[in-house]
Amino acid sequence: MQKRARKTRKKLKRAALDVFTEKSVDAATVEEITEKADVGKGTLYQHFEDKEEIVVTLVEEAVKHLIRRIRSYDTVPETLEEMLEHLLNAHYRFSVEAREEFLLLFQGKLLLRLESDTLDELEEPYIHYLEEIEEQVSPYLSPRIAAIKIRRLACAVAGFVFGFFSFAAIGMRPEEIESSIQPLRRTFVKSLCTFLGR
Repeated sequence: MQKRARKTRKKLKRAALDVFTEKSVDAATVEEITEKADVGKGTLYQHFEDKEEIVVTLVEEAVKHLIRRIRSYDTVPETLEEMLEHLLNAHYRFSVEAREEFLLLFQGKLLLRLESDTLDELEEPYIHYLEEIEEQVSPYLSPRIAAIKIRRLACAVAGFVFGFFSFAAIGMRPEEIESSIQPLRRTFVKSLCTFLGR
């Protein structure tokens, strides 16, 4: 019974992720999710309170996957520049290997909804994500650098990734994206180092 319930929940999450990335979170309906999962509407409510709970669950899982990718090193970076390069590479690999999760996490309308006071549980995974970036770069920084500056750096990394990969995905093959980001990435990394006074 539990195994079947887990399988159904997984099927609902997969269907929701597909629908959210095809149509956007706001435009997607519960009916479309259940139709895609080939289950009744009542089945969805046995597993999730509402569409918002599915969104939060999927965002939490996507953030966990992205953080695992961020924590996965080929070689441990020795400098701030190398760490920033690693962070951008980790995001790139995540965008290729987990495209739907990437699109869900960095959906423009979903990010705008974070400004709402009623979506605290949706905000939490994003805060955790920014804190992870801060934690990764902090060992390479002077302890005198203000925490707000480190948070701005984390936001800059997220913004660069969202902006570049969102637009590059339009009409570009993965190898074209990878080669075209190289010069931009070097300039971006140098700018961040300058911003941090390095």
